[in-house]
Amino acid sequence: MASKKNLKKDIDYLITDVILDCYACMEEHPEKDFSAYEEIINEIIIVKGDLLDRINHFDLGNHGKSRPYFLGIKRDLVKNITAAHEKLIELGC
Repeated sequence: MASKKNLKKDIDYLITDVILDCYACMEEHPEKDFSAYEEIINEIIIVKGDLLDRINHFDLGNHGKSRPYFLGIKRDLVKNITAAHEKLIELGC
C-alpha cells in the first residue's frame, strides 16, 4: 500500500487544481455570476475534509483490510473531482 502521506498529498494537489480552475474561470468570465463557482469550491473543500478524516481515522479493527478501504477513498476522490470538472464545463469554462 502506498503511504497515507502520499495519498494526502494527492488529495491536496487535485483539490487545489479544481479550486484554481474555478478561479481561472472566474477571472476569464467576469460577467458571470460567481455564486456557482463558489458553490463548487465549497463542495470540493468539504470533500477534502471528509477524505482526510477518513484517512486519519482508519482503524484496522473497525474497517477490516486496509487495501479496499483506501481504494474506496481513491474512488471517491476521482468521482468528486470528475463531478466538479463536469460542473465547470456546464458553466461554460
